[in-house]
Amino acid sequence: MSVAVLVIAHGSPDPNWERLVEQALQPCRAQLPFPLGVAYLGKQDGRSIAAQVERLEQQGAQTVIVVPLFVTAGSAHIGEIRQMLGLAPPYPGTPPATPLSCRVRFHWCPPLEDDPWVEPILLDRLSALSADPRQESLLLVGHGCALPGYRQHWERLLRRLSSRMKRHYPFAAIGHATLQPDNVAARARELAAWGTLVVLPLFISSGYFTRCVIPQRLAGIPHRYEGAAYLPHPAIARWIVQSVEKALEQVL
Repeated sequence: MSVAVLVIAHGSPDPNWERLVEQALQPCRAQLPFPLGVAYLGKQDGRSIAAQVERLEQQGAQTVIVVPLFVTAGSAHIGEIRQMLGLAPPYPGTPPATPLSCRVRFHWCPPLEDDPWVEPILLDRLSALSADPRQESLLLVGHGCALPGYRQHWERLLRRLSSRMKRHYPFAAIGHATLQPDNVAARARELAAWGTLVVLPLFISSGYFTRCVIPQRLAGIPHRYEGAAYLPHPAIARWIVQSVEKALEQVL
């Protein structure tokens, strides 16, 4: 059976966003003995999901291991991608996605969620922001999703990640918020009352949301924030390789 790997990310008009994804894949290509492609949601060129699947199929792939480079399955885009790959029906209240016309079989891997490789990323980001956690409060900010089901998935993830951070840092208070539905400013004000507010964004790569939207929500509230996302960090490449290795146990 011929196997290939396809990493799918959201993408961004900012070329630096995708450059960081490409850099993360370099060590993966060195470690994995399979063709490895990367596709971006919404792209209409050779980097689209359809184009990358076609390329891998032309290279002889019969099974494509799909690694979604997303923070969580709480993103509605995950449902959209799974529809395109013929792995899920349309989600109520969202426009249906057109399934791809191809012969390959897809094996789906879970997104990052609270995988153990996420923890060192967040701890490294916090080490650059926190000076005295007992005098500080921590706010984790995710994109979120207002759709039923997806919203609850986000909430569960944020609670789990908050618990992980509590094990390492004795913050005076820890909370979480999302941009959709938007409760960032309200939660920031609540937590700022407990100590110096430290804000950590949960995004794959830095872009419009980390540089513009979150700072706008925090305007007027004293805080520490750098906007550093998951990328760049070596843990992402290790997570991708580990995801593929786990998938191979089921595929081969």
